[in-house]
Amino acid sequence: QILPALSDNYMYLLIDEKSREAAIVDPVAPDTVIKAVADAKVNLTTVLTTHHHWDHAGGNKDLIQKMPGLNVLGGDNRIDGVTQFVKDGDSAKIGNLDIKCYTTPCHTTGHICYFVVDSEKDEKVVFTGDTLFLGGCGRFFEGTAE
Repeated sequence: QILPALSDNYMYLLIDEKSREAAIVDPVAPDTVIKAVADAKVNLTTVLTTHHHWDHAGGNKDLIQKMPGLNVLGGDNRIDGVTQFVKDGDSAKIGNLDIKCYTTPCHTTGHICYFVVDSEKDEKVVFTGDTLFLGGCGRFFEGTAE
């Protein structure tokens, strides 16, 4: 489920339909996340944070205060609330959804992309944060294209 945030950003609520377990990608607007979780009647267990910039990770601290016990994944110690540091090749599960982590140190040195597979539905999606740029959007801040 796509959740608009700020004036030009998005958060993503991932739901495993079978277990009703859910994860949120880059929860910059915690109150929007909490409402979407309640409306979907799911159990939010995990936060997937792509990088430390405020427009992606800025809501982590508030969300984990409002919903204690969340597992917060991230690849950088500058991300608030990380409970599980991840790197290239690490994996996680949200219900029956398989998540593979890819280190993409271009926009920021601790940037992580999350590749999610729902094998029951044969669906795949990747959450790239600010690493894949199109049409002049985005910028290399801390890394290079190498």
